[in-house]
Amino acid sequence: MSNETSIEPEQDSAERFPRRSARRARTRARILEAASAEFKKAGYAEATMNAIADAADIHVTTLFTHFKTKRDLAAALSDQEIQQFRELVDAAKGKVPFFEFFRSLVLSTAATRQKDGDPKTGQMHEVQRDPELALSWLRYEENEVRLVAEYIAYDYGLDAHRDYAPYLAGQVLIGSGVSSYTRWVRTKGLDLVKETEVALDLAEKMARSILPPAPVKH
Repeated sequence: MSNETSIEPEQDSAERFPRRSARRARTRARILEAASAEFKKAGYAEATMNAIADAADIHVTTLFTHFKTKRDLAAALSDQEIQQFRELVDAAKGKVPFFEFFRSLVLSTAATRQKDGDPKTGQMHEVQRDPELALSWLRYEENEVRLVAEYIAYDYGLDAHRDYAPYLAGQVLIGSGVSSYTRWVRTKGLDLVKETEVALDLAEKMARSILPPAPVKH
């Protein structure tokens, strides 16, 4: 019987081969960047793993060692977006009032999507046909609501885990963005920024109505 200490395989590999691990992380990041660009250019439905591999300047077999399916890539991109959102929230919390932060972020995102197009547009059609992809984006939206609820709770001195108000307010606010975005995708000629602003104005009134008065910050 061996007396050697057991080490988890992934931890062992990372510790023994740091350069290999760093190279793998860089390749993964390049793949995600290429996938995002390809989804944006061709739409999710038409994007292929071969095209993504070419854009990432890797062999397609290398791509499959990182992501087995296009759905895995979409899920990884949604996880990456949530992480970026979490970092923005962490940086702003306690410094910028929630509603000011949220409005600025939502309207600037709408302006960017309208100007440059949006990689999620093709995915919206896939969501209707693919339950697996739908679950991925449902998880994304749930994480968005949770982060928003925690920010609201922080500003209002509430408990995000015990008080319904921050979570319900978060659902209303995130739902307004989803509604205006969905309408923009399905209806040609709409101004996404204006649609978002109208929906956000209504959602903010609703959210504030179920929250207590914000405490005065000294």
